[in-house]
Amino acid sequence: MVTRRDLSAADLRAQILAATQRVIEERGVASATTRAIAEEAHCAEGSIYRYFADKHELFHAASGASFPEFMELAHTLPNRAGTRTVEENLQEVALASLRFYRAVRPLMVGALADRDLLEEHRLHFGETKGGPIKAIGGLSTYLRREQRLGRISDRTSAEHAARLLLGACLSNSIMEQLMGVVPGHGTDERFAREVVHTLMEGLTARS
Repeated sequence: MVTRRDLSAADLRAQILAATQRVIEERGVASATTRAIAEEAHCAEGSIYRYFADKHELFHAASGASFPEFMELAHTLPNRAGTRTVEENLQEVALASLRFYRAVRPLMVGALADRDLLEEHRLHFGETKGGPIKAIGGLSTYLRREQRLGRISDRTSAEHAARLLLGACLSNSIMEQLMGVVPGHGTDERFAREVVHTLMEGLTARS
């Protein structure tokens, strides 16, 4: 068994983040105390505060670590304008969004039920210019660039198209939590394909 002494600082930080994700997913945000997280991470409770100022910072870091590929995609997407097809790029976004929202869903639902945690989230998003608005901004920028290239219609709102796509993926994640199985969803690939196809009907440039 690997002990805390055997771990590097980066390894211990990653172990704490992974433990936080597991505790939130299995027991809920209310039960995700630093003591419970430390026990899950097999470290001293004080070790958590070597890397995170407080529990809210820990939760934000755990959320970002849930699916780093989505964060990277949101950041690099604008540079993909003009490459592949718009539909292929949007399907990739939809698939990544479904997986990301599924991963952060326990923390997201917990924040909505905890007024203090929700306020901390809002402050964090405002200070870092992160959260949902960042993803919407990256996708909106990508769509505007595709509009300038003439690959999609410039008569539609890029921001609202971005909100429609990401909102559909978020809504589906919530429905999964409520219902277990979402009727008509099928696989993630099918959902992404159908949602993007529907969106493209409104984005396709017409003479």
